[in-house]
Amino acid sequence: MRIGLHVGSQRLVLGRAGSEDVADLSLPVRAGTQAGVQHAEHFLSRLDRLPRSEVDLALELYRDPELLRAVLDTATLPERVERVAISLDDPVQGPFLVVTRSGHFVTCLGRGMRAGDLPLVTRGELDAISRKITRLRERMDLAKQLGGERGHARLLRRLLVASDSVSREDFLAVAAWEPLLGPVFLDLYLAMGRELSLQGPMLRSRRSRRAQDEEVLHAYWNLLHGAGHMALLGAITADREQYVSLTDQHKGARAAFSYPLTGTGVVAFILKGAWAAARLGKLMLPDYKRALAEDVSFFELLDTLFALLAIGTRAKNTRAEIAKALHAAPSTARTPQAKRIREAMGREVQLCCEITAQLLEAPAEELEAVVRRIGESYFDPGAERLDDPMEEELVRTLPLMSWTDGITDGKKLLVSLSLIAATARGAPEQFYLPGELAEALHRPWTPANTWMVLDPLLKAEQAGRKPDARAASIGRQDPCTCGSGRKFKRCCGK
Repeated sequence: MRIGLHVGSQRLVLGRAGSEDVADLSLPVRAGTQAGVQHAEHFLSRLDRLPRSEVDLALELYRDPELLRAVLDTATLPERVERVAISLDDPVQGPFLVVTRSGHFVTCLGRGMRAGDLPLVTRGELDAISRKITRLRERMDLAKQLGGERGHARLLRRLLVASDSVSREDFLAVAAWEPLLGPVFLDLYLAMGRELSLQGPMLRSRRSRRAQDEEVLHAYWNLLHGAGHMALLGAITADREQYVSLTDQHKGARAAFSYPLTGTGVVAFILKGAWAAARLGKLMLPDYKRALAEDVSFFELLDTLFALLAIGTRAKNTRAEIAKALHAAPSTARTPQAKRIREAMGREVQLCCEITAQLLEAPAEELEAVVRRIGESYFDPGAERLDDPMEEELVRTLPLMSWTDGITDGKKLLVSLSLIAATARGAPEQFYLPGELAEALHRPWTPANTWMVLDPLLKAEQAGRKPDARAASIGRQDPCTCGSGRKFKRCCGK
């Protein structure tokens, strides 16, 4: 059996000689200095120390110096070490590749040969880093194919100014920049979230829908969709220290991380906000647990429940801790506002906490069935179902892109919670349609689109303005319990 591999610019042939697998190393690596050729021969001649199962991996690293340097840069290694051992199998028995910190090969150590006191990159670390680098390369290639020259700028602009037309391919292409721009995406999301918290209440307070509002409404629409993209992109960053630094600059940002999106009450944005909180995971957990007993409105409490459900669904080892906090939440209030919520809406608070705790343990197949039932409802029930991949994409993705109300009654809220649990473990691209479908289904924006996403909280605020006996227990200077963020006297207490 003969297998061809590429080493540098040359082709290396692995052949079978007798009963032993050996490597035919007669072809040197890419042309260069005599010293370079000698070094290549020195390394390649030592591959006979490795079993055939490890030869391919060793050669893959040798012919891909960028990958090797990325592995060394990403691995946790002591500073100022000159040589590193990379385990190709067992971390103690080997075999090992010995390389310099700069990525040059030194030698191979067969199984049973010791690496001494050299810092070690285990096989598990090597595989994990290699997968990440491979995905990064694939995404960068996709970005180049989609955009061509200056395509990166066009793609980023699309996420911000044509933000409702972003396809799965667009998102993945921009996600390729995460290692470089992850903190920038996070900072953008935090800034956009602050702007949404100002613009949303202002637009909902308009007494009439005037034609001159069109520009403002369109800007809000793009801002909201753009914030959804940035939340997902920012949350996938591996730079947790940078995230801590960014949120330290904005008081309460961690416990309110998802609220600019979930606080709209719209399904598509609830799901993205909750997913982003879950992706940041344990970093967010203490703040959201604390918020359970401190939230100043019912809708802020819902945001906290959304985030905790997503975190617990994604990270199984947090579920017991989250469930305990949820069971205690209905009777725990550390602020006057939290106490008032429980006095006014105690039954609702208890039910929401109970349902959230139950969904933490819901089987994945049951949650997926909920998504499919909703997706299938978009099709004519009498129509013949086709075994079509595009139809499957629509069934799975359309429920996650819905601009409908997800909070203002119990049934809608249960659907939102179920969809959060169904999507928390998935990849961020699940929220986007493939390009062909995205283009076919996209419709030009109209003011009615923006009013649709403003409607859930608008209905809640209007319902809150109806005379209610419990309003007497709310001070006029207190935050309004409808979740608008304004004082009671300037909102439902008018």
